[in-house]
Amino acid sequence: MPRESLQARQFLFLTEELTMRALDPTVPTPSRRVMWTILQLSWGEPAYHIELQPQPARGLVELGLHFEGPPEANDARAALVAAHAAPLMAALGPAWELEAWTASWRRLHRTYPIATLTRPLAETVAADLARAIPLLYPFCLPEPDPRLSLNAAAATLAS
Repeated sequence: MPRESLQARQFLFLTEELTMRALDPTVPTPSRRVMWTILQLSWGEPAYHIELQPQPARGLVELGLHFEGPPEANDARAALVAAHAAPLMAALGPAWELEAWTASWRRLHRTYPIATLTRPLAETVAADLARAIPLLYPFCLPEPDPRLSLNAAAATLAS
């Protein structure tokens, strides 16, 4: 393994650290859950979270907004995201897609193809995550607030 390569957990924690340092202080501090090489950040109900998962065996890193609660609630949150898709996708970039991930779970996510996990990749993912959190966390709140997301999207597009 090249010296600059990181293990999945090293990559996960480095990306989290860089993201939290770069995150706008007006964004509420998330609750954090780590399951070996999966990081979930939530703002109320853990079933609705932003997830980071390096998957070196599959050659990718996945970053996304996940709705993993009851099917009806997942569909309602995904519909809210879809209703605001134009400004969100403009602010997030073309690599993001909203999908029905399983029969009941929904996600808005993007992937990064990788050969190895490195610090420069962690820096890239962290910058994208720090930009995405203000746009996406409002959909994770106990009562989703798309207005917060739209304000963040407008600020992102203006800069």
